[in-house]
Amino acid sequence: MSIAIISVAFRKLSTTEDTEDTEARTKFFSVSSVSSVVESWGSVVAILLVAVFSLASSAAAQTERPAVGPERPFQLAPRVEKSLPNGLRVIVTRQTAIPKVSVTLTVLSGYASDPADLTGLAALTADVVQEGTKTRTSKEIRKQVFGMGGSLTAAVSQDYSSLSVRGLSEFAPQLVDLVADVVMNPTLPADEIAIVKQQRLQNVMQQKASPQFVSNRTFRRALFGDHPYARMLETEATLNAIDRGKIETFHREHYRPNNAFLLVVGAVDPAAIMTVAEKAFGGWARSEVPKPAYPAPPPLTGRKLYFVQRPNSVQSSISVGNFAIKRGDPRWYELTLANSIYGGAFNSRIVRNIREEKGYSYSPGSVLTGFVDAGFYRFSADVRNEVTGAALDEVFKEVDKMRSEPVGHDELQGAKSYLRGIFPIQTSSQSGLAGTLNNVYIFGLPEDYAERFGAKIAAVSADQVKSASTTLLGSQNSVIAIVGDWTKVKDQLTAFKVVTFLDTDGKTIPAPQ
Repeated sequence: MSIAIISVAFRKLSTTEDTEDTEARTKFFSVSSVSSVVESWGSVVAILLVAVFSLASSAAAQTERPAVGPERPFQLAPRVEKSLPNGLRVIVTRQTAIPKVSVTLTVLSGYASDPADLTGLAALTADVVQEGTKTRTSKEIRKQVFGMGGSLTAAVSQDYSSLSVRGLSEFAPQLVDLVADVVMNPTLPADEIAIVKQQRLQNVMQQKASPQFVSNRTFRRALFGDHPYARMLETEATLNAIDRGKIETFHREHYRPNNAFLLVVGAVDPAAIMTVAEKAFGGWARSEVPKPAYPAPPPLTGRKLYFVQRPNSVQSSISVGNFAIKRGDPRWYELTLANSIYGGAFNSRIVRNIREEKGYSYSPGSVLTGFVDAGFYRFSADVRNEVTGAALDEVFKEVDKMRSEPVGHDELQGAKSYLRGIFPIQTSSQSGLAGTLNNVYIFGLPEDYAERFGAKIAAVSADQVKSASTTLLGSQNSVIAIVGDWTKVKDQLTAFKVVTFLDTDGKTIPAPQ
């Protein structure tokens, strides 16, 4: 018994101080130390009894989950806003956690403003305007940005094109001036256009080799038809049709102050930034801007399967979804919560079902996407060939359950806690906050959207989630896009009586044999 006690004592003593060095611990466990412990093992027993009691108490305490602490109010610094005489809206908000600044100029024209045969024109324009101005070459622009500890990037979506420069806040006036120069005075050099086009052509080829991308593209085209939201990215044909003249025309027509806003987030003085912005952008001339046409999407009745044949595929890349609401719809909170429960979070129903329980897919999930004129929901997953049909069955089983049964209290509260907890994390970085505020002004959301997000999510009821699920999850009226090998999965898809077969370019083909 004394040997066991000494052994336990050694283990306890050897873990008392992680900061002790090896030599000290070696000396501590010398022969004399062992003798001392053996001689006074009665004291050790007392020590061990206290230790055992403490450990037992600690273990008991750990069986109870700690209570959630009070939620901290989410409050941003007041935004300073002003519209310049030419129509440019300028928004400045302080965020002083780090000595940096984010300057974003957003033009309210994106892929939806591209002519149908020139998809990618908005994106190419946003890239090329960075490649030289009347006073700066492409290399000079990059050198100046790097010298201010920053970066210059472009982002283009269906409804907007954004140019963002980030750098040290001490250079905020110079960064604002640089953005103004890039947006107002691009020279659109022919050699730089050729380079950018070649880079984008290579990107197109890479995307064609991605089953996930092709599945998403096929889904969007099938869902939206002739609506401009069907156009995701450029193709080889549209890129080859774009030349300098078309880029110049798009820039002249859409890059106008009355079709744009400037958002500055960082460790800056708002009043000083306003003065800089007025000087930098004051000479930008306003003009009428063409607006995109939004033809009605095709009616969605029944489950429509679009199968992209990719011979010898060992898995199927699946997309399932339907129309949803516009981003500015006040029901966005309810649908966001419904999507989080269904497939928008790692512990969601569809993830637990086909990933954790059945092992059909490693990374299933769903997204709710909203634009100015419409929105959509899309579930996506890559599954093994032999479970393609079974995976679809589970997808619709979970959809029907969401539509027909109220969400339980614990599940609803868990989803609310997740969304309310992750939102402050997403907006804690400068780029995250800038992105959130950018969406506020793109989609005309309430100006207190960020501050009120948590309260709005908390107020959603189980009945509202059930109602939202009937809007979000189409069930019998859905588009299904699959990229895979039809010959290996066709026996699992006999429930679909009408199937449209496509190649990886999106062209209709006969049924594979």
